[in-house]
Amino acid sequence: MAKVQSLLLLTLLASLASVLAESWKVKDINLSVIGKDGSKKTEHRMEYPHAVEDLSADATDSLKFSFKVENEERPHQAMVLFQSQDDFEDEIMVAASVKPSGKGRFELNFANSDPKFKYGTRKYSMTFLVGGPKIDDPFKYSLGFIDVQGPPTNPALRPKRVEYKSQPEIHHQFRSDQKLINTAISGLFTALVLTPFAVLFFLWSKLDIKFEPLRALVQKPANLVTAIVFIGSLTGIEYVFYSYWTHVTLFPVLQYLGVLSLVAAVSGRYVLSAVQARRLQRTAGSAKEM
Repeated sequence: MAKVQSLLLLTLLASLASVLAESWKVKDINLSVIGKDGSKKTEHRMEYPHAVEDLSADATDSLKFSFKVENEERPHQAMVLFQSQDDFEDEIMVAASVKPSGKGRFELNFANSDPKFKYGTRKYSMTFLVGGPKIDDPFKYSLGFIDVQGPPTNPALRPKRVEYKSQPEIHHQFRSDQKLINTAISGLFTALVLTPFAVLFFLWSKLDIKFEPLRALVQKPANLVTAIVFIGSLTGIEYVFYSYWTHVTLFPVLQYLGVLSLVAAVSGRYVLSAVQARRLQRTAGSAKEM
């Protein structure tokens, strides 16, 4: 029994809360059409939910709309939505400014307003909307319909409807491969580039130049291996620079250079020490002979 009473009490409280929930209170709604010369053609004092009938305006007329919000909470948005009664169903929103006192108004000049009003004579529905963040249910009032006459001369042209459909297939045309020089010609110029080195080695052989440091390294396998590692590390560093110039990014290059530089420093120190020791031995031998 206690559960039933609690359920009834909760239902009653929910109903009372819905009744006491605040809603928008709008009054003093006035709608009038003003001619180009400032004369008032029609004026309607409206009361929710009654709508106006047979309202019309010329292309040069203005529409004045005013109202008053009696809530302490001021609306975040207040506007009139015009929707054309044709196949296009164009929507035009005209915002109203609301003062701290709750009074709001706007004046719509059809000649200087949205271009959609200039697409010839059309009929529009008018819906008054008021809303804010602290009141859940917005105020919606169907004001009625208005016939707006199009410009007497040179009515605006309506943009064509955008139809989304598949477009013709795009056939990409890639540029043909660049023609390379004949293999025989490139080989000839390669031989010409290498010719000075061949002449250099030939002259060295005729001059009987002795590569004493190299011979000293060859005599000891450990020294030879170290020399090969040193020269290989230098070659690797040069290749890393070439790769960075062609395709490799900076961070991998720094990693490779860090490893190769360490190998080159250690092996180079060992090789140069061996060469220096050989040179000191030769100097000591020459001194003894003298």
